[in-house]
Amino acid sequence: MTATLDRTTRDGSRAAGAKPGGPGARFRGRWRVALRYGARDARRNKGRTALIAIMVTLPVALGSFAATVLWSTQETPERMAARELGPDLVASVTFTNLPGLQQAPDLSMSSQSGEALPGPVTQDDVAATLAATLPAGSRATMGLTAPVVAYGTDLLTYAPALQVDLTVPAVAAAFPLADGALPGPGEVALTRSIANDLHLSIGDPVSARLNAGSGVGTGTGDGQTELGSATLSGILAADQPAGTSVLYPGTGPLVAPADLTTTDSGRDIQPRWFISGESPVTWDDVVALNESSLLVTSRAVLLDPPPDSAVPLFATTPSSSSSSSSSSSSDFLMTWGVFGAVIVVALLEAVLLIGPAFAVSARRSSRALAIIAANGGTARSLRAIVLGTAVVIGTFASLAGAALAVGAAAILMAVDGTLRFLSPPWPILGGIALVGLLIAAAGAWLPARGASKADVVAVLAGRRGEVTARRWPAVVGTVLAVGGFAAAIVGGLTTQPMLIMGGVVAGEIGLVLACGGIVAGLGRLAGALPLSWRFALRDAARNRSRTSPAIAAVLVATAGATAGLVYSTAQSQHDYFSQALIAAPGVVMLSSGSEPLTDDGVDAVTAIVHDVVPRIGDLLPVTVARPPAEQDGVSTYIHLQQPEGTSWGASGNAIWGPIVDDGGLVDPLGIPDPDAARAALAAGRVVTLAGLTSEDGTATFDVETRKTDGDDSQLLKTTTVSVPGAGVGNPRGPSNTSLPLVPASLVDDLGMHTELGGLVSADAVHLTTAEQQTLQARLDDQFGQDEWGLSKVSVSVGADLVDYGAPDWLATLLIAGAGGILALAAAWIAAALAATESRPDLATLTAVGATPSTRKRIVAAQAGTIVAVGALVGVLSGYPLGAAFVLFERHRWQAPDLAWALTFPWPWLLALLVGLPLLAVTAAWLATRSRLVLTRRVAE
Repeated sequence: MTATLDRTTRDGSRAAGAKPGGPGARFRGRWRVALRYGARDARRNKGRTALIAIMVTLPVALGSFAATVLWSTQETPERMAARELGPDLVASVTFTNLPGLQQAPDLSMSSQSGEALPGPVTQDDVAATLAATLPAGSRATMGLTAPVVAYGTDLLTYAPALQVDLTVPAVAAAFPLADGALPGPGEVALTRSIANDLHLSIGDPVSARLNAGSGVGTGTGDGQTELGSATLSGILAADQPAGTSVLYPGTGPLVAPADLTTTDSGRDIQPRWFISGESPVTWDDVVALNESSLLVTSRAVLLDPPPDSAVPLFATTPSSSSSSSSSSSSDFLMTWGVFGAVIVVALLEAVLLIGPAFAVSARRSSRALAIIAANGGTARSLRAIVLGTAVVIGTFASLAGAALAVGAAAILMAVDGTLRFLSPPWPILGGIALVGLLIAAAGAWLPARGASKADVVAVLAGRRGEVTARRWPAVVGTVLAVGGFAAAIVGGLTTQPMLIMGGVVAGEIGLVLACGGIVAGLGRLAGALPLSWRFALRDAARNRSRTSPAIAAVLVATAGATAGLVYSTAQSQHDYFSQALIAAPGVVMLSSGSEPLTDDGVDAVTAIVHDVVPRIGDLLPVTVARPPAEQDGVSTYIHLQQPEGTSWGASGNAIWGPIVDDGGLVDPLGIPDPDAARAALAAGRVVTLAGLTSEDGTATFDVETRKTDGDDSQLLKTTTVSVPGAGVGNPRGPSNTSLPLVPASLVDDLGMHTELGGLVSADAVHLTTAEQQTLQARLDDQFGQDEWGLSKVSVSVGADLVDYGAPDWLATLLIAGAGGILALAAAWIAAALAATESRPDLATLTAVGATPSTRKRIVAAQAGTIVAVGALVGVLSGYPLGAAFVLFERHRWQAPDLAWALTFPWPWLLALLVGLPLLAVTAAWLATRSRLVLTRRVAE
C-alpha cells in the first residue's frame, strides 16, 4: 500500500487536497525549523558561535552598563526623597533668612524679595512655627549643620558636618552606613572619601574645628573654634542628607546660634529640622512655611508635585531666554552628535565583523542548504535557516550582555560606593538587547541572501558558480566617501557639528560600498606579483562577497583608530600648551594679594613658614609694580596688549603683578628661556611670552582708570604706554602667570611705583598636601581673610608641567589596540573562509607539485591582503576625520584657539600601516598547517 503525502509546491501553493494550516502557519513552520536548525548549528560550531557571541555581547554590555550607571545616578524625585529623607522621614526644613521666599516643589529653584529679615529669629520661633503649621502628630528633630576642618594624625580636610539626635529611629534610618555603626556620645562618622583622605580607620581619633571661611582657614565665629576630638565609629555611605560628610550625634560639639538672622549658611552653624510622623507634609504646608523663610523638602510633594498653576514661584519667574538655549545648542549637538556618530560607526563595524563569520557558516553549510532546496525548500526557507542561527546566537548573547552589565554595575555599587541607588532601566536595556539581536541578524542577512540564490546543481556537484559584481556600489561609494569627508572638513572649519557628524557617517558608509571596487582594481594588478600574492589578490577579487566585508571591517577599525589618534594627539598638545606655571616646580610662593606686606608681616610669615616646614630655606622678596593711589571708588589697571587686539591681564597670577625684577627671580619663578629673560631684563626690556611683542620689539601696555560703583564699572580714561620688550618661550604656550617681568628702570615709564607683593622660596621644597594646608591654616589664623573670604596671605606651590606632547600611553594603547584587534579579527575570519573555499584550488596545486609550504604562504597572503588594503585606506580616510574635529575645536570660539593644531602621530600611524599587516601575515602563517588534508571522492 502506498501513502501519498501532501507537499508544498515550488511556487508556495499547496497540493490538491491539502488542508490549510490557518493564518501564519507557513511562517511559524518556517521559523520553527530555522530556529531548531540554528540552535543545532550553534552547538556544532562552538568556536564560531563564541566569536559571534562575543562580538554581540561586548557592545550590548557596554551600552547596558552605561545606561544603568547613568540612570542610577540621574536625579529623580524618588531618589531625591530617598537620599534626603531616608525611608521614614516625611520632610526636612531649613531656615534661609530670605523674606518672601518662594520655592519650586522639587527645590530646583527659589526666589526672594526684599532685604534680609530684621530679626531676631530664634530656634524656638521656628519650632513654634513648625508646630503650628505641620500636621498633627508630626515630630521635628533639630540638627545643626556647619562647615568644619577635620584633622587626622597629619592631614586635614574641609567638609560639611551635621549634628543630630540619632536616637530617633526615623532620623537614624536616613543616614545609611557602609561600615561600622552610627556615632554615639564622643564619636563621629565620616564618609569613605574623607576617611581615606585623612588615612583614618574605625576606632581612630578625629579632631575638628569650625571653618568659618569660604576658602582655606578656620575663622573664629563666636569664639568657638575647636570642636575637640571624637572616635571614628563608622563609615557613611555615599549621598547623605544635606551632603553630610561628618556626622555627630545629638550630644556633639556644635552649639546652635542665638539669632538665626545673623548667620551665613555657607560659613556658620545653621539649624536643620527633620520631620517625622504619620501625616504627609502637603504643598499647602510648604507654601505656608515659605512665608516664614523656611525651605522645605517634602516627600509627598516630591512624589506627587502640584500643578504649575498652584506654584506661586512659576507665576513670577520668567522663562529661560531663547538666546541662552541657543548658546548651548552647539555644545549639545557636538556632544550627542559625536555620541551618535560613534554608535553608528560601531554598529556598522559589528555588522561587518559578524557578516564574514556567518558567510563561513553559510559556505560550510552550502551542501545541506542545497539538499533542503532540492527537496522543496523555498528561498524564504533558506534565508530563514541562515538567519535562524543569527537569531539564536544574537538572543542569548544580548541577554548575556545585559546581565553582565547589571552585574558589573552592582559590583561597582558594592565596591566603590559610587552608586547608592541601583536602578536598571529595564525598557532601555531591552531596547539595547534588541539592537544586539538586530546586529546579529544584519550581519547574517547578506550571507542568507546569497545562500538562497545559490545554484543547487552546482553546489551539489561541488562546483562554484560565477558571480557577476555590479559597478554601481563602487561608484556611489566613492562619491559618498569624497563628499562625506569634504563635508566633515567644512563642518570643522565652519563649526557646524551636524555637518561633521553627517560627513563622518556618510564617508565611512561610502568607503564600505567602495570596497568591492577597490578589491576588483587590485585583482587586475596581481599579474606581476609572486604566486602566493597573485593567488590571494585574484581570489579576493573573485570572491568579493567574502573579502569586501572583511576589508571594510579593517578599514572602519583603522579609520576610527586613526581619527582617534589624531584628535587625541592634538588634544594632548593643546592641554600641554594651555598650562601655566605659577613658579618653578617645588618653589613655595606666598602672596599678599592686593595689599603690600609690611616688615612685620614678612617676619611673621617667615616665622610661620619655618615653624611648619623647617626645611624651607631662604625666602626671597618679590617686588611688584602698583598704580598710584586713587581717590575712593576709582581704580587703575594695567594690561598688556596682544597682537589680535585683545587684552591680556598682567594680574591673575599667584603674586598680583606686574612683578619687578632684574634677573634674580627668573629661576624661582620658572620663566622659560631663563638666560634670554635675564639678558632682556639687564638690557631694560620687559619680558613677555613670545608673540606678545610687536615686530619692532616693543611691548604695549594699556593703563585703564575705572570708576566702580558696586558691581558697575565705568571706564574713565585709557593711557597707552609702549616700552622695549622681548618674548620668551613658545607663543602657543605653556605660559607663566608671573609674566610680564618689568625691569626696575621701566617702572617710572609705566607711571607705577613698587611694593612688596610676596615671598618665594629660593629652592624647590615640594610640600605635601598636609603641609600646604597646615601652612595655609596657620597663615589664616595670623592674617585672617578679606571681605570676600579669600586668604590675605595665600600659599601656592609650583608644579611640574605635565608632558602632554604625546597622548596618554594608556589611552593611545586602547585606541590603537582596539583598532588592531578588530582588524585582526576581521582578517582571521576572512582567512578562515578563504581557506575553506580555496581547498579545491590548493589541492590542485599540491597535485601538480606545489610544496607543502605553499598553502601557508597563500593563507598568509590572503590575511595580509585584507589587512594591508583595509589599513591603508583606513589611515588615509581616518586622518581627515580626525582633522575635522581638531579644526572644529580650533575655530569653536570667536577667536581661533592657536593651541589646537593638526598633528601627525607618525609612529602610531606607521604601526597601523605596517605593523598590522605584518602581524596578520605572521599569525596566519603560524596558525596554518603546511599539509592539506585531501578528501576522498566517492566513485559513482
